[in-house]
Amino acid sequence: MKKAFLFLGLIVVLLFAAIYGWHSWRQQRLQAHLAAKANPAVTVSATQVREHSLAGKLTAVGEIVPQQGAVLSPQVGGVIEKLYFHSGQTVTQGQLLLSLNPGNLPGQLQAAQAHAELTQVDYQRAQKVYAIHGISTAALDKAKFDAQAAQGQVAALQESLADTQIRAPFSGMLSLRTVNAGEYIHADTPVVHLENLHHLYVDFTVPQRDAKVLHPGAPVQIDIHDGEKVKHYVSTVYAISSHVDAANRAISVRGIVKAAQGLKPGMFVQVDLQKSAPKEMLMIPTVSVSFNTYGDFVYVLTSAESKHHLIAKEQKVVTGIQRGKYTAIISGLKAGETVVTAGQVKLHSGDSVHINNAAHL
Repeated sequence: MKKAFLFLGLIVVLLFAAIYGWHSWRQQRLQAHLAAKANPAVTVSATQVREHSLAGKLTAVGEIVPQQGAVLSPQVGGVIEKLYFHSGQTVTQGQLLLSLNPGNLPGQLQAAQAHAELTQVDYQRAQKVYAIHGISTAALDKAKFDAQAAQGQVAALQESLADTQIRAPFSGMLSLRTVNAGEYIHADTPVVHLENLHHLYVDFTVPQRDAKVLHPGAPVQIDIHDGEKVKHYVSTVYAISSHVDAANRAISVRGIVKAAQGLKPGMFVQVDLQKSAPKEMLMIPTVSVSFNTYGDFVYVLTSAESKHHLIAKEQKVVTGIQRGKYTAIISGLKAGETVVTAGQVKLHSGDSVHINNAAHL
């Protein structure tokens, strides 16, 4: 009987121990689950810090200008008699573009030419008579200068008649015309722009502190947005201004553009001029850097003690030059470290993270 009570008591003790152990295990699982819920792993994208060879460069805003460009306008006023071009046309040097109504100039020129021929005949006759001492030297001189004056009158009328026409001073492409046939225009009224698009310059300015990097023939890169892409053009320094602008302490520079297809005068472009020899620098995507007035920083990912997940740590950095979508790091990082590139807004130093570079964050 006594053994039965002891056996029953042992069973009760074992039962209570089992219940207590199960309850403790369940509480531990619940606490671990709640802890995981309280600090879930943050999904981010990340990349490694790498070294790139970069050359120091000077960036400026430039303007494309033509080597040959002119606003064509008449030297005299009058009614447009005929237009010989259309907007956007390519023309050659000397090609007739516009003619004004010449009025009575053709008649005056014809009369002057007839008078010039008469005075020339009189001068030739006077020379023959003078040879036999039939007239004085004064009479011969008068006949000579009358002939010259008549020729001068013809030349003046020919110039006046030529002023009623506009011809292309060089080969190039015309812009949009701004006048129509039958319209009266005054002298110096702009008619059309003519520009040579095959030979273009790029004009830009450089601060005086960077004057030492300037020299004729120095390579220059020109960048311009073409839709969503960036097109690159090659240029070289062609001329450097002989003085510094007193208004902004900058030096004007002109470069000559090679293979300028796609560029037009008046375009603004980005100009890059090399300042120093290439050197190795740490580069990370600019989106990785959180710029702050109290210091720029990035999130560096390190392995946790459990080795099963990563921990984000805030790391202050000193940034350098920017090249496209990347920023140089002067100090604060080492090559091979992993930095967060997206998802920083959800992070705090010490958070667990999960890397998913395929996700759009």
